[in-house]
Amino acid sequence: MCEKSIYNEVVGVIHVHFPLKRAKEYFYKISDESKKAKIDFVILTSHTPEGQREKEKYKELFELEGYYNDVLIIHLEEVDKKKKNHFILFGNNDWTDKEDIENILNEYKKFMKLVVHPYGKHRLFLFKKDYKWEKWNSFFQGLEIWSCLFDWANKTKIYNIPLRYLFFPLNVDVPNEKVLKKWDELNFERKIFGFAGLDIHCLPFYLKILDIKKNFSYKKVFSTLRNHIYLKEGLKRDFEKDKTNILEAIKKGNLFFANDYIFNSSGFYFGEKNGKYVCGDSGKIGDIILIKNPFKTKTNLIRNGKIIFQEVIDEKEIEIEKEGNYRVEVFINDKNWIFSNNIYIRS
Repeated sequence: MCEKSIYNEVVGVIHVHFPLKRAKEYFYKISDESKKAKIDFVILTSHTPEGQREKEKYKELFELEGYYNDVLIIHLEEVDKKKKNHFILFGNNDWTDKEDIENILNEYKKFMKLVVHPYGKHRLFLFKKDYKWEKWNSFFQGLEIWSCLFDWANKTKIYNIPLRYLFFPLNVDVPNEKVLKKWDELNFERKIFGFAGLDIHCLPFYLKILDIKKNFSYKKVFSTLRNHIYLKEGLKRDFEKDKTNILEAIKKGNLFFANDYIFNSSGFYFGEKNGKYVCGDSGKIGDIILIKNPFKTKTNLIRNGKIIFQEVIDEKEIEIEKEGNYRVEVFINDKNWIFSNNIYIRS
């Protein structure tokens, strides 16, 4: 629990894949790996199956979600159109039809849509892969700011794969500056929350036998980019209630995300000093907001995309004198560690 607030901190990972043919087995496997990684929830994001027959075959995935080994497993769908414009969809209890994608993108209230790897591209095995987001005028609520897969693969080439593998996940790169800039720009127009995604896939057999260090195991990857959600009510082991509370908090942006492989970020706080609100919420001029780090380290306070102070702090109260969108970035040894969502200050 955050010491300066009424909130409970719940930790989990978003954007996780698994073999559809072995769903039941992998729900238990993933929950077991999650327990070892000491996280509370996992949001699975299966790609839309090709063809109606496959959709019928795997429709049960929406019914398998629940608590496994005391870990909350939520199953959502990752939708794309011709391999581009990938987004995670919540609000549909069945697979999406290709012809419905444009209607879903233009609809605002019924669905929650999280754009993933918006500038995603790599050339791991000679062939260039480009998964960029092109539909910036569509309606979506969330943006994947930090992608474990793409922010690692972007600098991984065929000639340096052994070295990149050897030092993974220590070499998970910082978020793409283009993504951060776009996130700030979008928030001038409307509220868009940010989150960290893994985009981890189960390795095929021929690669799994080469993964001697188990660097790409679920347990290892689940210890990297994690989302820390502020909940007023802690998890009750009531699946439907807990799922609703987590997804609502995500939608509001009541979370920060961090590379916990560097150091566990639990205990970080960015919100009104007495806990009246946290990042993702709105405040007013004259409010005092609190930044609290797990320990003393370099911290940036950013307003409307520009750094307004950069200090080494463990805790600091700031009286807000201007309107704007305020977020925090925290560093360890000058390497990105924690990103908060915005607090929206209005007069």
